[in-house]
Amino acid sequence: MEATSWYTREEDWVLKRSIIFNKNLVRLTFMEVDRLIRLLGGVKEGARVLDLCCGIGRHSMELARHGFQVTGVDITQPYLDTAEKNAAKQGLNIEFVQGDMRSFVRPGSFDLVVNLCTSFGYFDDVEDDLEVLKNIYTSLAAGGKFAMEILGKEVIAATFKKIEELEFEGYRVVAESRILSDWSRLECKRRVYHDGVEKEIVAYHRLYSAVELKSHLAAAGFRNIKVYGDFGGSPYDNNAKSMVLLAEK
Repeated sequence: MEATSWYTREEDWVLKRSIIFNKNLVRLTFMEVDRLIRLLGGVKEGARVLDLCCGIGRHSMELARHGFQVTGVDITQPYLDTAEKNAAKQGLNIEFVQGDMRSFVRPGSFDLVVNLCTSFGYFDDVEDDLEVLKNIYTSLAAGGKFAMEILGKEVIAATFKKIEELEFEGYRVVAESRILSDWSRLECKRRVYHDGVEKEIVAYHRLYSAVELKSHLAAAGFRNIKVYGDFGGSPYDNNAKSMVLLAEK
């Protein structure tokens, strides 16, 4: 692992849980999944779905409620423990697997793969990102679909704030962001205050434009690649809130 493998630090993810899975965000899950299914043009009944980087499983559980056979993969075991507990409480049969997105692959096993909430571009080496896309392509059955939701470079450029202060459920967060390496990387330092304790968490994301990601998807073998500005299918333009990409094998 590279020295900046921030994404492997379980204690940081545990600390960030109440921030990145705050109640306001969780409430959007039903709408996000419903709109995504419509944007995909529908997903067949009983489809096999991979939720790659599933976190605490909020999308996995909603997908399972639609009757899909869901597998959730994440590198952070405490998140998977929460996901398994919540799924069991709701009587949902979901397979949760601890794994690294660079190595998880099940050839021809899924009809749909989703990668949501900017859970892509974590690595120092762009070749690792390309390997992830190849794994996704390989894991899809013939005619299978891939959906990614990520903060695109264009959206970040339009909304960039060097310093932002937020409060979530007893947590106060001071986030300081920097653009690195000619707009290829984003560094985000978060100072988190909770119960009188301060801790700093650092995360890095590779920044991708729509054109760059479409090119990488095409190189991995995907076809019919489309880009939208949200789950509702808005154009990916200067008003876009996020980047949603759909592609087919």
